[in-house]
Formats: sequence, structure tokens, C-alpha cells
Amino acid sequence: MIIPMPDDETYSTGGQVDAIAVALIDGAFDKKLDVRVVVCQSLFKLGKERPRMVLGSCHSYLHKHPKLPQGHRVEILNVAERICRESLEQISRPLAIDLVQLASAEMTQSKTVLPDWQTAASGVLVALGCSFCNEVMEEMLRKFQPGVLPHFFVVQTLGNLAAANAYGVLPFLKAVLGTLLPMLGLAKQDNMRWVFSSALAKFSEAILEYVANIDMAPDPTVTSTVYASEIGSAYDVLFTVWLQSKEPKLRMAVVEALGYMSHLMPREKLEEQLPKLLSCILKLYHKHPDNPLPITQCLAMVLDTATTDQCTGLEVQLDGLLNLLFTQACLVSENGSSAMLKNQNEVLRCFQMLERGFSDKVLTGLLTRLESSSEKVRIAALRIIRHLINASGTHFDAKKSLVLSGLRLMLSETNNKVKKAFAQVIVALAHHEYLQEEGGGQMIEFLIKQCALPAETLQVKKQPSDAEHVSSDSLRAMCENILQLLTTTVSDMEAVLWPRLLEYTISVDYAAAVSVVCKNAAFLSAKKREENAEDYEINYNRFVDIPKPHALCARLLVLAAHPRCDRDRGCHVLRLMKAMGPNINKNTVALWDTVIPKLLQFLEAADEADGGDEGQEWSQKSWEDLLLKLLSKTLDEADSEDWSCDLGAALAKQIPLYNEQQADKNFLYKLLGVVLRRASTKQFIDSHLELMFSTTRHSSKLEREGCAVAFGYCASTHLEAVIDKLEQLSRSDSHKKSAGIFSRIKERMEADVADVDRSKGTLLLCYSYVALYAQPEQLLSSLDAHILRALLPHCATAKDAATRSCLTQAIELIGRAVHPQHLKLAYEFTARSTLLQYMLSFSKAESVKTLCSDVKELELRACTTLVRLDPVMTVEVVSDLMDTFMMAVYTLAADCVRNREEEDEEREKEAKGDLLVRTLNGLAELLKQLLLKDLSSQNLDNIFKHLEPWLSSTVELERHRAMTNACQLIDCYYDRKEFGIGNATVFAHLGDHVGLLVPRVADPSVSIRQLAVTCIQRLLQIQLLYNGHSRDEEDQVVGGISQLRERVAQDDPNALYTVVNDIAKVLSLKLPADQLDPFLRRLFKGLLDPQDHSSSSACVVLNGVMRNRGAELRTQVESLVSDLHCKLSEIVCTQTRTGTLRCVRTLANHHLVDVINCLLKYPLPYDQTVRDCWQVFGADAGTAQNVLERLVEMLFRAVPYVEKPDPRERDKTKTIRIANQPTLAALSALTEVFKAEACHETVMYNYARLFAVVLASVGAMVDVKPPHEHKDKKDQKWDILGLNAPSKVEPSVVAVDALKGFLNCTRAAAVYEASTNEGWLKFSSRTDLPDAVSVLARSMAQNVPGKVSVVITSLNPFLGSLYDTQRIAVIAFLGELIGYCGRVDGTLTETLMNSLMTRLVDSSQAVRMLCIRGLGNVAGAGREQVQKYSTTILSAMMAGMDDREDKEDDITLAAMSGLSKILAAVDESHVRGILINIALRIRPCFEKERPEVRSEAFRLFGNLSRFSDGPSRAPFLEQVHANLVTLLLHLNDSDEQVIKACKYALRLLGARASSSAMNDMFQKHLLHDAHLHYGEFVNDLAKVLICDFPDKINFYVMGGISFFKSFCPVIRSNAAMLTGFLLGNLPKEKQHSISKEHICGALILLLKDSDSAVRIKAAEAMSLLYTY
Repeated sequence: MIIPMPDDETYSTGGQVDAIAVALIDGAFDKKLDVRVVVCQSLFKLGKERPRMVLGSCHSYLHKHPKLPQGHRVEILNVAERICRESLEQISRPLAIDLVQLASAEMTQSKTVLPDWQTAASGVLVALGCSFCNEVMEEMLRKFQPGVLPHFFVVQTLGNLAAANAYGVLPFLKAVLGTLLPMLGLAKQDNMRWVFSSALAKFSEAILEYVANIDMAPDPTVTSTVYASEIGSAYDVLFTVWLQSKEPKLRMAVVEALGYMSHLMPREKLEEQLPKLLSCILKLYHKHPDNPLPITQCLAMVLDTATTDQCTGLEVQLDGLLNLLFTQACLVSENGSSAMLKNQNEVLRCFQMLERGFSDKVLTGLLTRLESSSEKVRIAALRIIRHLINASGTHFDAKKSLVLSGLRLMLSETNNKVKKAFAQVIVALAHHEYLQEEGGGQMIEFLIKQCALPAETLQVKKQPSDAEHVSSDSLRAMCENILQLLTTTVSDMEAVLWPRLLEYTISVDYAAAVSVVCKNAAFLSAKKREENAEDYEINYNRFVDIPKPHALCARLLVLAAHPRCDRDRGCHVLRLMKAMGPNINKNTVALWDTVIPKLLQFLEAADEADGGDEGQEWSQKSWEDLLLKLLSKTLDEADSEDWSCDLGAALAKQIPLYNEQQADKNFLYKLLGVVLRRASTKQFIDSHLELMFSTTRHSSKLEREGCAVAFGYCASTHLEAVIDKLEQLSRSDSHKKSAGIFSRIKERMEADVADVDRSKGTLLLCYSYVALYAQPEQLLSSLDAHILRALLPHCATAKDAATRSCLTQAIELIGRAVHPQHLKLAYEFTARSTLLQYMLSFSKAESVKTLCSDVKELELRACTTLVRLDPVMTVEVVSDLMDTFMMAVYTLAADCVRNREEEDEEREKEAKGDLLVRTLNGLAELLKQLLLKDLSSQNLDNIFKHLEPWLSSTVELERHRAMTNACQLIDCYYDRKEFGIGNATVFAHLGDHVGLLVPRVADPSVSIRQLAVTCIQRLLQIQLLYNGHSRDEEDQVVGGISQLRERVAQDDPNALYTVVNDIAKVLSLKLPADQLDPFLRRLFKGLLDPQDHSSSSACVVLNGVMRNRGAELRTQVESLVSDLHCKLSEIVCTQTRTGTLRCVRTLANHHLVDVINCLLKYPLPYDQTVRDCWQVFGADAGTAQNVLERLVEMLFRAVPYVEKPDPRERDKTKTIRIANQPTLAALSALTEVFKAEACHETVMYNYARLFAVVLASVGAMVDVKPPHEHKDKKDQKWDILGLNAPSKVEPSVVAVDALKGFLNCTRAAAVYEASTNEGWLKFSSRTDLPDAVSVLARSMAQNVPGKVSVVITSLNPFLGSLYDTQRIAVIAFLGELIGYCGRVDGTLTETLMNSLMTRLVDSSQAVRMLCIRGLGNVAGAGREQVQKYSTTILSAMMAGMDDREDKEDDITLAAMSGLSKILAAVDESHVRGILINIALRIRPCFEKERPEVRSEAFRLFGNLSRFSDGPSRAPFLEQVHANLVTLLLHLNDSDEQVIKACKYALRLLGARASSSAMNDMFQKHLLHDAHLHYGEFVNDLAKVLICDFPDKINFYVMGGISFFKSFCPVIRSNAAMLTGFLLGNLPKEKQHSISKEHICGALILLLKDSDSAVRIKAAEAMSLLYTY
């Protein structure tokens, strides 16, 4: 490190800052980049405060170190440049001259170009030149002598300076150009030519800037012509010689210069050179295809000058210019680079300039390029045309017709990218009134055509595409927005759009765009109708392509049928209908104006309901009914047969429009049916009936239904004619189609034989709807003769699903038609049995697991309808119906629906769910009708027998469906059955039904549970009605079951158990005696229910009924006991097994004592049966007392483990501990006994002995291996201790489980919960055992205080245990209790103190540590106890801190923690003599490597602040000042706990200090969990310390410097920061008390630290010392 001598440094301050500056300069080229950045930043900050000194130091340093590495020189020069730019006004002229000379020398020292170094030096010159331009220019001109080629960076500096300070450089520019021009010929190297070109470009730009801002210039007389000759001469060299170079970079620089120079050249010279210049520029595009932007910018400047001056030479180059510019316009940036986008904008600017004088040629060329086969060419042409339309102004308006005629070629475009560009052109055309010209309508048609683009399939969307890919969806959305924009915002477009938009409502080609067309047409029509515009009423003779009123009305009615499809077209269609009312039929205007707004409100309400939580589902049928009603009223209001027929003809003519829209075609047929119903012309009716049938696609369900409904509508007034037509169609083998436009359909159907069978299905539907809509008096005469005669032959021959579906639907409709309620008279349908057999055969032939179609639902509906009819069915038929359809429906999976065609994923999912629900509802309705046919108990039982296997199915879905049907049937029976009041009868099957339902009360499914409770309640209510009660009478017991239904919804097993118990009580009270036996028999089957909860439910109810009515079952007790073992092996559910044991408990209680010893011999772990037996024993108080006494005595006498040599180790002194089997067995038994609720009182009676033995066992079992049962001698030989065998039990886990069981049994929930899952695991670890026991002791002292004293007495015998882990557990427990006992009973404190003091010399270090920790807990015993034992405890603590065997500082840590507690309660007089000793003892702990020790030491030091008042105040405050720096440095420790401890200590110490400002900072900022901005805090605190403790600053600083050699880099960094802030904030008048040389020297040395973070902080600190 080199510190300059004062006599060598003109700008030296004479202070330490000089050395700091040199040190920073010296370290500016650190090996670490991040350090380098900070050092340079620090030097820059120093330079902002002392610019003359720092710049002078930089100058001196560079001057004295000519061999300094280049990188180092670069860093220094870069800092110097930044300082110059920031503090230019503070730099004196002499210093500026020195720096200019230095930078000039640095820049030109090497003739070789070294960019980093020379660029840095050049930057200094340019920065200085902003204020000292003359000095810099003089220096540069000295190195810029005529005839001598200058240095590269001299020229570059001149150019950069001209760009930075045009006003300052321009006076020298004439001389510079005069010197420069002769040098151009000397420049042979490309780099020199490049720098000359770059400089000329910047000179020219500076001249243009000067002239453009001449009002602000120092010399307003300067013009661009002053430099014209020099620029012209330079142009000759650059253009004729340098532009021909092979170096791309040079050519680009020349091109840039030529662009600027073209504005300054004489006009004559530009006119002369223009052809050559343009030709040369155009050639450069081929040489630089990757970087065209500079060329295009140059070309744009040249063209701007040429077109402004109207140069004649431009026309010669026009073709080449246009071709090459268009090639540039076609370039597309694949990565979207900004350079390419800028180039595109420059190209468009070039076209705009050329269009000024050559508009015809430019436009013709662009339109010609639209014929190209390349999409890029067409897109580029369209983009240019759009730019010219928007930017060229009114002088381009004369070309409107030419533009439109040329653009017609794009109407047939198929490429989406091109179409998108063309659509954007159309927007420009519309805004500039082009579309009013001839051909404008075709542009609108193009937009509508794009609105009709089909939606892309999922496969197309997933295909990879280029970045500019335009999907059909996005193009369609764009054109829809454009059309709406033109309609609503461009007023001049009304004449173009109205009424021509209506043409597209009825066009097949634009059917997909009808929604957007209607939307815009509705807007225009409503606007014109509201304004009463003259052109509102359409002249159909003038606009011959506009659809006539009937055609428009027919089209709009059909489109309105499905308002939510095609982008919510319904609202748009309805608004158009209302707006077009007067143009369609004046007689219907009032009707439509009234009804259509209501229909719109209906749609809006439906949309809001769908979006709300309580919305109802959309009903398509209801909506269609509203529209059909509107049509019917419209026909009434029109009151014209001719108008009606014309409307019907229009509907018929539009049928081909809907060949691909089956739903719309369905509704069209219905509309036509309504029209035919009103018509009276037979020929019209006949022809249109045949037309509908012939145009129906019989494979489509929707079309078939629409056609059939239309036939039905017509039959309501023309039955005979319709039946004649159907018979005529039936007789035709191929169902000939009508001639004319439908001949193609005829040919297709003749070629498709399968369609003939499908047409039969349509005929069958037609017959059924005819029967449904025909007048009743006419139906009966035609039913057998015509309808059934046509239907029945097909029932035996139908094979395909479509025909069966039609046939089933037809049967259901005919059944509805012949129902007496429909006919209004009694009627017996004789064909019912035959049709039912056909339905059953259809169902049995179908798949059981899937729904391929809605045939199953239709079959159920058909059978239900037939069941309603007379006569009564036989039992066999009824059973066959139930078995067939239960199997068919219950086994359906939740996702059983498949093969849904032409639906997207979401709609398919909805359709699947809807079909399944309808099928399930169909079965429910069928079962109800079967019950209603015979409302007897026997019939109900018969149905329940069919439901029984499904109610206990293993599949939840099947159980739920069966349970739902059972509930519906019982409700139906209750509601519809008539009972005699006061006439008691027998409900014969009550017990069987209730027993069947009881297991379902605890079903895993909540809904099934609720249904089961509801069913049981309803059955008991039925029983009451059978007993002669009236329906109004309320039974409180049965009525209370309603509350159980709410409770059973909980998933809590205990809650469910309570509900089931309540059910058992109700059944015990309400079951008749004669129903008890069948009820129990059914419950025995329920014990084996596959659902665990259900079998448990059966068991609980069985227990309850036996408990309450056991006298009636005395003969069955013996059989239950004898079968117990068998039952337990068959019952899988644990709860059911437990309940079964409880059934036997009262009979087997006297056998318990005899089997205790046998149970202890069972292998561990106990199996479930043994565990259940132990729990049964514990449930009896007398037995439990005997069991507990025997087990406790065994554990007191037993040896918990034996130590044996570890066979895996060669060292035989290493042993392992093997648990004894009897001990583990007794602990396991205790665990199970504790689980019995009834043994609580017994355990509480033996509380102390049980707890002591269990806790001692927990300690004894730590790190103990399980015993091994040897089964084979060979195994015994090789694995004597069983170490390699898989262990079945963990001794520590067994002991901990016993402790848990004890706490649960004593109902000490708070004690149990005090230990989390992780806390219980600590009991099994020798290391964590003390902490776990301490938590247990604290919790017991808080929650069971009455037991503490007896527990202590019971634990004392274990203090002398031979087993160290037992001693650890007991000492940890007693040590934690000592604080509690002192507050309750002082004698216990003495007992505990004696116990702990006797173990201070224990051989186990862990025990000694726990004794120290326990003694510290005396602090919680109360002030009296603390004062009494303070001397003893403090002596023990101080001795503990000196324990020589405490290598890991565990005892030291415990001693400091204990001292903190004791000091908080002890009097000052007890501590006064050792206060300083304590402070000195803990001071070394501040720098311990273990963070826990540092943390506790800081906390203890903070706690010492309690004694800072009185006699101890002065010496303690000295300790505070001595340790303050340490505390502040560790506020940013690497460990979070140490940081918090320091905050804690400083908050306490601050309150005792004599500085209120410092205390305020500590209390405000040093919050426990708050984040501390360390640097800001230390900076602010340094100011406070300087103000309040000025005499201590040097002490603090020297203390901080002492940490410069700390082992921790973080602390060294903090020390540098603290030192820097203290010195940086110290006023100059107080700096005399500081050892400046020593401190600054130490910081400078720290700048060489091995850790980069330390060097960074040192550099930051040094930047603050600018006043030294």
C-alpha cells in the first residue's frame, strides 16, 4: 500500500482520508467482482464529498504507477469519470487540465487499440468536456495535427464530445473538419475509417441539432450551409472509397454517416449523386441481410431529403427502390426483436415518402403483389396499403376506386394470416369512407364470411404452430369485433350495412355467423325504427336479395329455439324480431312488442339463476313451448290463411338449412306442425307431412322426435288425414321421398338399406304422438285398428337400439294416451301384458354395467306407465319386473354413460349425469307404482325381499340406491295406506323390516344413515297406525327420532354410537313382543354386515335390547357364551367384537381372576382378543383393584433389563440392554387396563404408586432392546440375543404407552396434551428424556396439584436406583417440581433441595446437569424460598460453571440459565459481592462457538441489570460499557437466537443506562420477533452514542477494532460497520480524541481480509471517513 507524500500531492487534505482514498484506489481491482464493485462505489462516494482530493489521488496514483495492471487502471478511470459527471462544478480548472492531460495520456499511451482502457480514458475526457470543452478540445487538437493520422480514440472522443456538447464543440468544428478531411485519404485501416465515419455522423447530427434549436444556440447566425462544402468533400471519400470496404461494421458506420450527411450536402450535389447513392444503398441490403436497420434508416433520411427537395433523379431508381423496400417489408422477425420492428417502421416511412410524388406507381405495385402465392408478400402488401390509407391524408382519396378494385382479389383468400391482415385493412377503409364506393359491400361480406368460420377441434388446437399462427377461432372473434365496431361507431357505415346485413341471415354459407349478423342487424334496425328513419321500411322490390317477410320470420323463429348456443344468439334474434316487426307483419307488431321483451326477461332471469347459488336448471322444453305459443298467437293475429301457408312454405323451404343442426331442425318441424294444425287445405297438409317425413334423418333422435311431434300436432285437428299418410308411408318399402329439391335425399336412402329400419322407428314415434295428441273420442276408434296394428309386429323383430328406443318411447306414449285420466273414462288396456313382456326382454338383452343410450330410461318409463293401467298384474310378472330392473339399474356405475357423440367434454359430462339420474328416477317411480297397486303389508314385504341383497351390498352406490328406494316406498306406504282409527291390527313384518334397516344407521355414507333413521321412524309410525292411533296423535318417543336424523350426519364415531344407542332404546320400548324374535334373528345377520360401522350398529342395538329386555331372552344366553370364540373369529370389525364381549361380560365376570396369569403368558404384542379381555377386566372395579395391585407389585420386584455383551462388537466390555419379558407383559397389561373407563376410580386411588412405577419404567426402558423368543436351536446358535430378528415390540414404546394410558385413565387430558406427538417420541431418547419429563412435571403441577406431594414421596426410592436412566427421569421430574412446591408447601422444597443436592456428585454428568437445572427452578418457589436457599444455589451454580468434565458446556449452559432465574428473584445484597465476578465469568461465553451458550450468556448479562441500582450501579455500568460493543456486534449474529438474546439484553440494559435517547432506540427497534435493519440501526445509534457518551467513543471504537480479528466473518463485518458509523458521524471538533492513525490503519488492513464480505464492509466503512 502506497500513501503519497504531502509534497508530492497538490490536492492532499493532510488527513487520514488521503490514505483511505489511496487504499480504496489500491483495492479497486480486487479478485472478487462483488468486492470490486463495492470498493469502486465507496471510492465514488468519497469522491462526491472530496472530488478534488480523490481525483487528485487517482491522478497521482496512475502517474506514479505506470506498470499498474490495465484492469486496475480501467477501474480507477471509470470511477474518475463518474466523479466528474457527478461533481463537475466542484472541479477547478487546474485540476481539470491535469485530468485532461492524464486521460489524454492514458488514452493515447498505447498505439494499439485497447477498448476497455482507452474507452474509460475517453469517458473522462467527454465528462470533463461538458464544462471544460475548450480545454478538452485544445488537448485533442494537439493530438489531432494535420498530416498525421490521429489516434483511434482521439477521433472517437471528438465524436462523442460533439454528441454530448454540440454547442461547445460547434465553434471548433470548422477547424476540425478542415484538419480531418485531408486525413481521410491517409486512413487505410478499417478501424480508423470506422471511427472517422462514426465521428462524421455525430458531427453532422450535432450540426442538425444546433440548427434545429437555433433559438437556444450561442451563435444564431450559424446555418447548415456553412458546413456544406466540408460535408460534400467528406461525402466523396466515404461514398466512393470507404463504402466499398469488405468490413461490414465499417459499411454500416459509413451508411449511418451518409444518412445524416445527406441533409447537409448542397442540393446540386445531392441531385447529382442521388442515383448512385440510392443504387449503392440498395446493394447493401444484399450484403447485410441480418442487419438492415441502419441501411433503412439511412435510406429514409435520403428519401426525406430527396422528396422534400423534389429531386428529379429519384424517379429513375423508383422501381428498384420499391422492389427492395418491399423485400424488406416481407421480412418477419421470428423472435420479435426490436431491431426488426424498427426496421419495419422505417420501411413503412420510406413507402410513405415515395407515395408523396409517385402515388400511382406505388399503389399499382402494391396491388400487383397481392396476386403473389407467398403469404408473406400478400401480408406485407396489405400492411403497407393500410399504412398509406391511414397516413397519406386526403391526397390519397382519389385512389379509392383503384384501391377497392385491387383489393377484391383478397376476397377469396384462404390463409388465416393474410385474412387477418386484410381485415385490418378493411377497418382502415371503413374509417376513411372507402366502403361507400362500389365494391364496399363485398368487404363486409368478407368479414361475415370470417365470422362463419367453424370452431377448431381440440386436435387442431394442440398442433404445433409458428409464433404468428392465426387460429380460426381468433380470426373469427376479431372479425366479429370489427363488424360490431363498424356498426356501432362508424356512422357512415349505416348506408353500407342496412338492410344488406339481412341477406346473410338466411344464407347457408353464413349460417355459422347468424348470431353476430342478427346482433348488428338488430342494432341498426332498432335504431332506425326508433328514429323513424325513411329507409327503415324495406323496399323488397329494390333489395331483391333481402329475405321476404315470411322467410325472415321462419328463420328467426327457428334460430330463437336454442338461445344459448352460437354465442347466446337467442337475445340477438329476439331483438331483431322485435325491431323488424313492422317489416314482417303489421298485424303482429303489438303482439311482438309485448311478448318479446318478456321472452328476453325470461332469458336474462335464466342466466342470472344459472350464475346464482339457488338457480334452477334451464328447461329447453319450457322455452320451446313459449315460442310455439308465440307462433300460435302470431297466426291468430295475422288472421290470414294465405299468410299462414306462406309461412309454412317458407319453413319447408328452409329445411335444407338445418341438415347439420339437428336441434334446430327438430324445432322447425314442430313449428311446421303448429302451422299445419291451423291449416285447412288438404293438399297443403298432405304434401308437407310427406315432406317432413322424407327430409327426416331417421338415424337422428332429434329429427325423429321433431317429425313425430309435428305429426301429433297436425293429428289434433286432422287425425284421419295423418293416419292415412302414416299408413301410406308404412306400405312403401323404401318410403319414397317427394320429388324436387329432395331427390338427393331419396337417392341416399335408397343406397342405405339400414336407414329403412331406422325409418320404421320414426313411423312408430309418429303413431305414438298421434295417439297422444289426438282427441280422446277419436283415439279409441283408431287405437286397435290402426295404431297397435302398426306397432305390435315391430316388437318381435326390433333388433337395433335405435328402433328399440323408438318402440319403447312409442309404448310409453300410448300408455299415457289410454290412461283413464287422459281419456276421461274407464278403460282396460288388454295389450298391456304383451307389451310388458317385450319390455322385459329388451332390458335383459342389454348391458348391465353401461348406459349406451336412453333406452333403459324409456323402458322404465314405459313399464311404469303400463303398471298404472288395469287389469292387476300377477305376482310372477311383478317379481320379474323388480329383479330385472334392479339388476339393470343398481349395478350401473357412476360413470356408466358412454358413446355420447358430438358433444364437448363439459356438456358430455352433464348429459351423462342427467341420463343416469333420469334412469334412477324411473326405477323409483316403477317401484312406487307396484306398491300402489296393492297397498298391503305382504306386498311391501315382498318388495323388501327384493331389496334386501342390495341394502347390504359391498358397493356404496348400490346400497344408496336401494336405501333411497326403500325410503320412498315406506313413505309412499305411510302416505297412501288407509288405517282404521281405534281398530288395532298387526304389522306382521315390522321386526324383519327394522332389523334389516338397523345396520344402515351406521353406514359409512351419511346420506344412507339419514335415510335409514327416517325409514325406522316411519315404520314405527306405521306400527302406531296399525295399533289404532290416528295420524294426528304424536308419540314423543317415535317423534324424537327426527333429532337423531340430524345427529347421524356427523362422522364422529362417538356421536354415531350415541345415536345407535338411542335407536336401541326406542326399539326396546316400541317393539311388540311377537316381533322381538324375528328382530334379533335379523340382527344376528347384521353382525356380519360387510361394512364395519354397520355391523357395529347391529351389535350396539343388540346390546341395548338385551340389556333392557334380557329376561325375555334368558334361554339364548348359554348359546351365546358357547359360540363366543367362533363369533369373535368371524366378526372382523373391532367395534363389533368389543360389543360382543360386552354382551357376555355380565355372564363371565366371575371367571376373570382365574385367567389373569394365563393372559400374562401370551406373546407380545398381545392379539386383539387378549387386549379386549384386559379391557373387560378393567371395566369392573373390584377386579380392576386386584389386577392393578398384582401388576404394580410385579414391576417393583422385577429387573427391567439385563446387560449382556454385544455379539456384534469384538470389545466384550461393550454391552447392550435386553428387556425382561415379564416386565414388558405387565406394562402391556397395565396399558390395556388403563383403557377401561370404569377403572378410573381404582387408578385414582392408587395414583402415586402407579405413576411412580410407570415413570421409573419409562426411564428404565430407554435404549433397551426387546427380548427374543427362540423358536429354533439353529437360530439360537447364530443369534443368541435376537438382534438380527425383526422385533415385535419396542420396550420404550411399551413403557410410554403405559404412561399415556395412565394419563388417559386418570382423565388428565391437559397433562396428556401437553406433550405433542414429537414430545412423546422424546421419552424414547436418552438425550431428549429430561425435556420430555420436564414437560410432564410442569403439566402435572398445573393440572393435578393435589397428587404432587404423594408422587414425590413415591419417587424418592428411585433416586438410588442402579439404573442411570431411571435416576435421570426421576431427577428431571423432581427438579421441575421444585419451583411449584415452594409456592404450595415449603417442607416439600426442603425435601426436593436435599434430593437434588445429594445427586450433585452423581457419577452421571447428565444427572449433575439436571440437578443444576432443577436448583435454578427454585426461582419459581417464591421470594422467601429463594432468599432462604440463595447462597447454596448460587454456590452450586458457580461451581457448575467450573465443572472440568463439561466439555460441551452443557452444565455451564444450565448454570447460566439457572442464574438468570435466580437473579430475577434474589435481593441485591445477596449478589453484591459476586456481581462483578458473575459478569467476568460469563464474558468469555460471549464468543463461544456454540450459539446456545452465547445466547444464554447475553440473556444472563441482561438480567444482571436488575442490580444496577444502589451500591452496585457504578461497577456494573462499567461492565455495560465494556460489553456494549460486543452486544451491538452480535445483534447481527449468524444465529437467530443469539440476535434475540442480544435484543433482550439491550432492552434491559438500556433502561438502566443514563441515555434516554439510546433507551428509546432499544425499546422501539429491538423488538423480539421484529426484523432489524442492522446498518440503519447502528448508524442511528452511533449518532446517539456520540451525543450522549462523547468520552467513550474512542473506547467503543477501539473495542470494535479488537473484533477485526474475530474468528467469525460476520462479526468482523459488523465491527467494520460499527467503526465506520461511529467515525463517520463524529463531528470534526470531536475527532481529536480518536486515534485516527491506528483506526484508519486497522480499517485499511481489514480491506485485505480473506473474506470478501468483510472487505466489502470495510470499503463501505471507509467511504464514510471523508472528513478525516
